Amino acid sequence: MWTFENPPLAYLEKEYGFNPDENWLDSLRLGSLRLGGKDNASGFGSASFVSPNGLIMTSTRCVRDAITQTRPRDLNIITNGFVAKTLEQEIRLRSSHDEWLTAAQLVKITNVTDKVNKGVLHSDNETQIKKKREANKQTILDAARNADTELVPRIVSLYQGAVVQLYQYKVYDDLRLVVLPHMRSANFGGTRDNFTWPCYSLDFAFLRAYEDGKPADTSNHYFKWKSGGAKKDELVFVSGNPGTTKRLSTRAQLELERDIRIPMRIQRIKNNLRIANIRSSKTIEQLTNILRQSSVGNTDSAAFDPGSPSPHFSDAQLLKMEYDIKAARGNLQGLKDATLMAQKTTSEQAFQDRVMADKDLAEKYGDLWDRIASVVEQRRQHEARARFQTANGSPVLGVLVPIVRMCDPAETEEHREQARRTNESWAGVEISPNAGYILDCLDHLVRSRSWLAEDDPFFTKVHGGRSAADFWDAVDGEQAQSSPNWLGYPEPREALANSGWKAIQASEDPMVVAAHELARLMRANEELGVRLDAEEAALGADIGRLLLKCYGANVSPDGTNTLRFTDGVVKGSPTAGTISPHRTTFDGLYGRSAEFDNKPPFNLPKTWLDRKDAIDMTKTVNFASTNDISVGNSGSVVVNKELEVVGVVVDGNIESLHNDFVFTDEVPRAVSTHVDGIMEALVKIYGADRIAKELTGE
Repeated sequence: MWTFENPPLAYLEKEYGFNPDENWLDSLRLGSLRLGGKDNASGFGSASFVSPNGLIMTSTRCVRDAITQTRPRDLNIITNGFVAKTLEQEIRLRSSHDEWLTAAQLVKITNVTDKVNKGVLHSDNETQIKKKREANKQTILDAARNADTELVPRIVSLYQGAVVQLYQYKVYDDLRLVVLPHMRSANFGGTRDNFTWPCYSLDFAFLRAYEDGKPADTSNHYFKWKSGGAKKDELVFVSGNPGTTKRLSTRAQLELERDIRIPMRIQRIKNNLRIANIRSSKTIEQLTNILRQSSVGNTDSAAFDPGSPSPHFSDAQLLKMEYDIKAARGNLQGLKDATLMAQKTTSEQAFQDRVMADKDLAEKYGDLWDRIASVVEQRRQHEARARFQTANGSPVLGVLVPIVRMCDPAETEEHREQARRTNESWAGVEISPNAGYILDCLDHLVRSRSWLAEDDPFFTKVHGGRSAADFWDAVDGEQAQSSPNWLGYPEPREALANSGWKAIQASEDPMVVAAHELARLMRANEELGVRLDAEEAALGADIGRLLLKCYGANVSPDGTNTLRFTDGVVKGSPTAGTISPHRTTFDGLYGRSAEFDNKPPFNLPKTWLDRKDAIDMTKTVNFASTNDISVGNSGSVVVNKELEVVGVVVDGNIESLHNDFVFTDEVPRAVSTHVDGIMEALVKIYGADRIAKELTGE
């Protein structure tokens, strides 16, 4: 995952005999994009310019949420696909209900490491270091905004903070949907075929960037179409925005991911899927029974229409959750692999040996790994408390805790002010959660029992020793709501807020007592979390500096959801005792559908079946390559040495998921949609000749 400011030129020359110049690197960078929301502050997908008229190529999974946000009552676009026959039919997309979808182009990179560390002293503790660095970062951002109002600045920490860059983006904030394939062809095989190779996923989408109401002029930075794509063993490059990876983490930090963080994530997503997949009163009743057996109690499902789950969860959201849980399980499988963890141990020991061989480094950093392990051990105790000693299990506590915290003199002024703003946002509002939200709250209580000890103060003090069911009834349930003084009602809540700290301390109302106890726990968890974050950040930056000193820039930094490029070759992979090809074809796509009697998730849309005879069955649908990718690379452009488009990244195979933590390249593969597959679909399935001609320059 190479950065554009530090390209591995010597490596590329040695490995491939290829020596790209500055113009080549600039062209690759400027043609690549990151999709996101307002100002593109945090992106969620990759994309690229593929015509001189602002046409953008990405994947369907990068734009599904935007489509549901834009047309919440017309989800048929996702199911049935969409083709704009004219510019006037192209639909502007939102990233949320009040923000437009944006695309960010990285146009300027400046090293600001020294400026970020300005004023930091050797005698400063980790908290002081973090405060100074954060203040310096804000100063840098403010100066960048004042110097160039047209660009959006972002501070990017590389090598865990050892190197800090200022990235400045041109942001296109008028993106319109041009082409979207059917969900069943883009997501062929569903979650069963996600992260697999071979696969048959015609996953692509086209948008267009507009400026001043007209298609943007991108003639200086776009990738030309390469009919025929890349051949077997050909060198290709992926340019996109890989998400967070943790390859530079220590073994102790990876064990924390393996033992606590990822299992927590899997449990949460699994339970969310269980709730989202409620389809009938019977399954609602079954879920309620499960919750009751978990000492959570009953819930009223009357507000939930079991025959129409889309008001709560769209198909796009369900697909994302299914994708996320499979990815998390793949991550966990990798971290449980003894061979991979042994590889991590060996590389870490070699790194430590280099440090200890240098007297000065050994004296200054010899205990660095032990100090990180100490932070990790504290994290093991803190993680569950920080996640579950919260108000997520109770709508009423969610509005009472801010009242307590805005009155409590033990809170900092910053936290009191934040609590005041939260309380003001709830002024005059009656707490009336829908059934879906209630199930989420109950699920939080269920999961807390899996991770917190029986004598945890969350149960003994916040719940007052009551069962979860009794607590729910007393604070949020019908029993509580039957009282005119229930604090879910705005008038009693306003009276409490005006009563002052002494009255809150003296109150015997079970809701107030619970909120008071919970606020204490939350404050303690937040304070410890801030300290651990500061310590881990400072120690991580030390690891990064040591890594650069010992190995130089031959080791790439972890993914940061910012622009990178990677090298690889088109290549199949060893699979289950045999080998997989480097490409799949339409013949295989239709064959796989037929083998499953065209039943979900291997069913093709009727249009695809009706127009089968028009398709060239020898054309490539997907291809595999050895490029290093991660979550966030979906939608990334794949180009050849001449910077011609040969495909768009879908995702990786299941064996690639452990690369977020420990990198190998024997079996892991990037999986991409081939340009020929896209062109066959555009012309012969969707009749999108306008876009096909724009891509080929006709």
